[in-house]
Amino acid sequence: MENLVWLFVFGLSFFTFSRANTDNVSADLESLLGFKSSISHDPSNLLSGWNLTTDHCSWYGVTCDQFSGRVTTLEITGNMTSSAGDKVSGTLSVSIAKLSELRTFSVPHNVFFGEIPANIGELRFLEVLELQGNNFSGKIPDQISNLEFLRVLNLSFNSFTGEIPSKLVGRGNLSAIDLSNNQLSGGIVIDSSRKCEFLTHLKLSNNYLTDNIPKEIGKCRNLRSLLLDGNILEGPIPAEIGRLSELRVVDVSRNSLTDRIPVELSNCRKLSVVVLTNLNDFSNDGADSSRGEFSAFDGGVPYELFLSPSLQILWAPRANLGGRLPDNWNESCSLRVLNLGQNSFNGVVSKSLGNCKNLTYLDLSLNSLVGYLPMQLQVPCMVYFNVSQNNITGVLPEFERSSCGTNSMIVYGDDDSFLDLEDIRIGYANIPVWGFTSDEKFVIVHEFSCNRFYGSLPLFSIENKILATSYRLMLNNNMFNGSLPGELISNCSDLLSLSVNLSENQLSGMIFEALLLDCLQLMEFEAANNQIGGSVGSGVGNLTKLQRLDLRGNKVSGSLPDELGNLKSLKWVLLGWNNITGQVPSQLGQLSSLTVLDLSYNALTGSIPASLTNATNLETLLLDHNGLSGEIPSSFSSLSNLTTLNVSFNDLSGHIPSLQHQNDCDSFKGNKNLQSCPYTNSAGTGILPAGVEDKKLQSRKQVKTFIIAVATSASAVFCLILVTVIFIFGRKKFARLGSLRGKVVVTFADTPNELTYDNVVRATGNFSIGNLIGTGGFGSTYKAELFPGYLVAVKRLAIGRFQGIQQFDAEIRTLGHIRHKNLVTLIGYYGGEAEMFLVYKYLSGGNLETFIHNKSSKNVQWPVIHKIAMDIAQALAYLHYSWKKSLDPSFSEYGNGFNIVAWARLLIKEGRFSELFSPELWDTGPKDNLLGMIKLAANCTVETLSIRLSVKQVLEKLKQLK
Repeated sequence: MENLVWLFVFGLSFFTFSRANTDNVSADLESLLGFKSSISHDPSNLLSGWNLTTDHCSWYGVTCDQFSGRVTTLEITGNMTSSAGDKVSGTLSVSIAKLSELRTFSVPHNVFFGEIPANIGELRFLEVLELQGNNFSGKIPDQISNLEFLRVLNLSFNSFTGEIPSKLVGRGNLSAIDLSNNQLSGGIVIDSSRKCEFLTHLKLSNNYLTDNIPKEIGKCRNLRSLLLDGNILEGPIPAEIGRLSELRVVDVSRNSLTDRIPVELSNCRKLSVVVLTNLNDFSNDGADSSRGEFSAFDGGVPYELFLSPSLQILWAPRANLGGRLPDNWNESCSLRVLNLGQNSFNGVVSKSLGNCKNLTYLDLSLNSLVGYLPMQLQVPCMVYFNVSQNNITGVLPEFERSSCGTNSMIVYGDDDSFLDLEDIRIGYANIPVWGFTSDEKFVIVHEFSCNRFYGSLPLFSIENKILATSYRLMLNNNMFNGSLPGELISNCSDLLSLSVNLSENQLSGMIFEALLLDCLQLMEFEAANNQIGGSVGSGVGNLTKLQRLDLRGNKVSGSLPDELGNLKSLKWVLLGWNNITGQVPSQLGQLSSLTVLDLSYNALTGSIPASLTNATNLETLLLDHNGLSGEIPSSFSSLSNLTTLNVSFNDLSGHIPSLQHQNDCDSFKGNKNLQSCPYTNSAGTGILPAGVEDKKLQSRKQVKTFIIAVATSASAVFCLILVTVIFIFGRKKFARLGSLRGKVVVTFADTPNELTYDNVVRATGNFSIGNLIGTGGFGSTYKAELFPGYLVAVKRLAIGRFQGIQQFDAEIRTLGHIRHKNLVTLIGYYGGEAEMFLVYKYLSGGNLETFIHNKSSKNVQWPVIHKIAMDIAQALAYLHYSWKKSLDPSFSEYGNGFNIVAWARLLIKEGRFSELFSPELWDTGPKDNLLGMIKLAANCTVETLSIRLSVKQVLEKLKQLK
């Protein structure tokens, strides 16, 4: 009887469970159909089989438990490379919450939009939530924090806004969180109620997160990767990061961090990738890379971090770092990538760096390094080597190559001390790692330019394992001397292409055909401004890959070979300022790729070949200062791309053709038999630009030096760039992080408490004219003494010149961390509806324009002028390359008196050099340096971009004038 009772109870329980499970399965079916009903676009008909005629467990993307029949996985993955029209789109139905046994919900890389329903928090067994690569918006529901079993959360590449839920990071079993590439704001909060013991990957890149990196991050002791790049984080890197014993990858670049790099970071003994700053976005993942890099650290890199046994990548360009490099690297060095470019490191490059046998990428450019370059460096093994723009001297050695490492930028390992595949993918997401891609444009770069190397050129080589690629060798702007060698690259024939720059040295001798013909892969050959003689031989026609030939400013003689016409890839032929004779080869017209042809300042004779008209891509043609005769081909009028034609100072006759792009009449002068110029607005008419004549009449003793043009231009350019960066650099999608209520002046580090709105207004006398110290196109500047002895300059901005200032306060805030010795320091700002101003440190010496006008009639010496020009050029170079913006040297559109440039160019053309300087300065000289600076200024105003000097080139040429 007892057994019958138990059998009855069991049977009743089974019947009850079976009926309940049937109800749950029905609920799953209903939930899936609700999910389908929210789909508005299914171009591939992925859900066409979702109907009642089939078992829902067999539907596309659905997985059920084999015993209970409950739905455990819903996965619909879109194709990342497909267009939006080829992907599933729709909203996320609230019915999804009825899948109560769901473990994995993954719909990445589709076009789902709208908000995540709050009832997603009812999926109590959910372990994986992947919604990346969609168009979800709104806030991240706080209810996600209640999912105790959630291990993986990926909401990246959407449009989520608002703050990160305060209980999310460090919560429950979450081991991987990726919220990158959204529009999240507020601070980073680590759940203080939990131990954060399961979190291994945290990626919050490319949002609008503010405040400091929380010290509580040190609780997440199993964290392997921490990526916070591309935000607006401030303050120091917390020392508590040193507690993360499992940390492999950390990226805090493209923020506004300050203070010293904590030595505690070296306690992370497994740390392999450290990215402190990053000037570019190499991720190619659609992120907004326009945020820029604003971190400026104090001091240097702790030696303990340099020598960390597991460190493979240290990436910190333009991080405001200084000090000396270690001199005790040993054979246990794991470094593969070291980028310290654009910093202030000094001292020498230690030969111990040669112990880093696996070093594949080394960038030490734009520092203050001195001494000799050690031969122990394994340059032939490196895919990128750059020590340009330092003060390194000595003879360039033939570097060792006997024991190259793996030539990979990463190492794989089987134990936990090395990076696993996921760590590699994360660690290399934002830096250029050629060895980890299949890019066919892989280029090896070895750059030694802009130093003080001397002596003969050594024989260069590349390690055999990396030969099947392209090679760029930059040796320009040094003091190399001796004859041009017959061989420069030992294994050149194994390369895909070769680019060599030997310009601005002291090389002599003849052009060896062996040098050119030994490497038929030669694509670019630049050796301008040396003392190279000889002729360009006919063998040059075999260089079928040649695109650029630059031998300007040498002693090249003889006639040009007809074989130049065989080089179908040739784009730039730059042979001006030589002793070339003979005729212009008519075969040059066969070069359909030719864009720039410079044969000026030679001894060419004969006529201009009409066949040049066949070079339809020609943009710049410089034939001036030769002995050419005959007429200018009338067919030149058909060249639609020709913007610059200069045939001045020849023996030409006949008519000037009607060109599609109007030329300056000065481009035709010096040809006595040439008929009158048809162009009217020539600078050569003898009429000074508006405003210049009046100034000249007012005071002939007033400053006429080139420094006015430099100073005026630089001052206005800096003002223009600063304001442009502040008000245009912001992104339209930026949501303001907080209103500036109560007229709050946003201040930066090391500012006194007295810097308030009321104190600024009071100290300026309510912007009284009595405190006015300058005016400009963007507003007026006032002197203000906030308290005794503390002076500031307040730039009151003209409201009518700008729109939407309230959207960009976060961007302005980052500018306060930019520091350069030649740029005035922004220490605070206020932006309101009716008032906007910037607050700078006050410079008691006045501005540069005041200095020039007050001092110009006195005995201003060349060293002072040179220092001013150098300082301005350094500041402009910093702004130009830091912001990745091109500075157009044509400033006339901005007003501000830039017509002085046209006036100066007029005097140069007429040879009236002395009138550009005050009599005292011209008399004391040195005249060669003064004329060199004037010519440099003229080169900066060249209209053609292809031959215009870059800011870096200007800076280097200024250095040479010293």
